[in-house]
Amino acid sequence: MNNNSLNEKYLVDKDGKKIGVILSMQEYRSLINRLEELESFKAAREEINIVDQILSEAKAEQTDDNLPTFRRRQGPGGMIVV
Repeated sequence: MNNNSLNEKYLVDKDGKKIGVILSMQEYRSLINRLEELESFKAAREEINIVDQILSEAKAEQTDDNLPTFRRRQGPGGMIVV
């Protein structure tokens, strides 16, 4: 959804200053759904950062060169692949 697709109406005070917005329920739901998607992406990014931290700590503690090394990749849909 881009900004041009909204059909918002504004509430204004006696001086003409915008003080509120009226959206249709469909537009409101669309904005809420998009916000939830963005929150999910943020949570996934935080999980990736945790995996990166664990892998870097494991690499720093690794003393045996015969152990396999792991590297993090990001798969489809942001899925973490180790």
